Amino acid sequence: MNKKYTYTVLAIAILAIGAWAIYAYNQQNKNAANNSGQAPVQDNSNNTVSPAATSTPQTGSVVPKKLPYGAAINTYPYRFQFSQCHGNPGQLAVKKGTVVMLDNRDSIAHTFKADSQTFKIAGYDYALLKTSAISNVNITCDGGGAALLNVEK
Repeated sequence: MNKKYTYTVLAIAILAIGAWAIYAYNQQNKNAANNSGQAPVQDNSNNTVSPAATSTPQTGSVVPKKLPYGAAINTYPYRFQFSQCHGNPGQLAVKKGTVVMLDNRDSIAHTFKADSQTFKIAGYDYALLKTSAISNVNITCDGGGAALLNVEK
């Protein structure tokens, strides 16, 4: 009887640890997916994405002020991090009007393009992209493919 009790307690403990690990993993992934920033740009399909963040209205939409990096990470839940011109995540879906952070994690500046808008982002800096139309926005880094932003209803 003592062995049966020990095995039962051990099985319950393993299940509880497994459930906690799955919960922690899901929370970590949810938090990682919620990193962002902003900037508007205008293209032929009425996308608005802008290079540097200012408080001046552009094309009918207000671009948020640029924040210190740590505050921006906490403020904008959607973000592309670019390292060696590779976007992470490679694809992101957001709703129209969402602000997306373009985060250059390299020590050197890169030129990013989102449709017809160009962003020159210094090393370890970011720009904010505010979406204004439903479409797929290809984001390139120094002329190469880097990421895809799906703007949805």
